[in-house]
Amino acid sequence: MSQFVQMDCEKAGVSPIYDLYATVNHFGSLNGGHYTATGKNIDGNWYNFNDSSVHSANDERICSSSAYVLFYRRREVANGPS
Repeated sequence: MSQFVQMDCEKAGVSPIYDLYATVNHFGSLNGGHYTATGKNIDGNWYNFNDSSVHSANDERICSSSAYVLFYRRREVANGPS
């Protein structure tokens, strides 16, 4: 992501590494469709949320062409001794 960030991350002491933690998926057309979500739980596992049901997610559902909105969190990197 560093190529898309304006600040000098190394100089500022900020990590340029981001981890995906959730997606919103859209199935259908521009005129209508259905939304679902996929998210990573604090237990480290991915889950699919579809109306009132929740199921474990597999890799195909996490990274799909249906992903409409992606949520990333900047990874904190521990500063080692200089």
